Parts: sequence; structure tokens; C-alpha cells
Amino acid sequence: MTCIPRKKSGLRHTMGVTESAVHRSMKTIVRAELEQERYAVVEEPLYPPGRKAYWRSYRPDLLGYRSEVGVEELVLVECETRPNMRRLGAKNHSSVWFQPYLFRRGSIRRILAVPQGRLRAVDMSIRDEWEVWVVGEKSAMEKFPTVN
Repeated sequence: MTCIPRKKSGLRHTMGVTESAVHRSMKTIVRAELEQERYAVVEEPLYPPGRKAYWRSYRPDLLGYRSEVGVEELVLVECETRPNMRRLGAKNHSSVWFQPYLFRRGSIRRILAVPQGRLRAVDMSIRDEWEVWVVGEKSAMEKFPTVN
């Protein structure tokens, strides 16, 4: 993926979409956290990864995968600089299908990352499906797990 910095605006142009420096920073921080949890992470994948996962009309900000002792896990991350529950609900994240290898358990983990100071815009009832991470300038500051 090619990123072309724009002058003086703090924005980057990525495949026809302008990305803010805050959004880029959030993706970098969340990616580092997931890599510490031993996920292989891909940024804004154009296509689902192989035959094990599939989605329609959806593209997460980050996609992670890990396989450990009989369990395979897919993680989908949405970084929202200005959280909007209607916009998040309109994304087609429910179309994601994941098939682990035979004799393994599989799961899909969803993370909504928001910048510090924007948590009050998040309807925390989404925690039945989504973890909510509050991301600061250099690290994830708070992590609210799913409640299921």
C-alpha cells in the first residue's frame, strides 16, 4: 500500500482516502499491542485471507490472526477517530465468516479503538461483541473487554 504524505495538513492519502495522523497513529499503536499478543497483523487488507476467512463489502483497519494450541483466532480492528455508533453499525462486520482447521476451535475477536477523550461517544452496549480500547498518543491506555 502506498501512502503519499500531504504537506502541512497532517493527512496522508491512501488509495483514494485521506487518513489523519491520529488515525495512522492509532493503527500503529493497536498493531504493536496485537503483535505483542503474537498476532500476525495486516493493515487494511484488500481481500479476506485465503479460504479460512471471508467477508462481503467490509475492510477492517487491521486484521490479525494467531493459532495456538488447538485455537485459531481472527481479530478485526476498527479505529474510529470520531466514534459514531450508527457508522460503526453500518459497516458490514457481521458478514465475516471464519473456519478454523479441523479439530481446532476458532473465534473472531472485534476491537473498536478510539482516541483518548472520545470514549463518551461510544455506546458501551457494543461490548457484547466488541472490546473497546482507548488509545493515547503512545500506547493503549484502557481496554474494556467484551462482557459475554
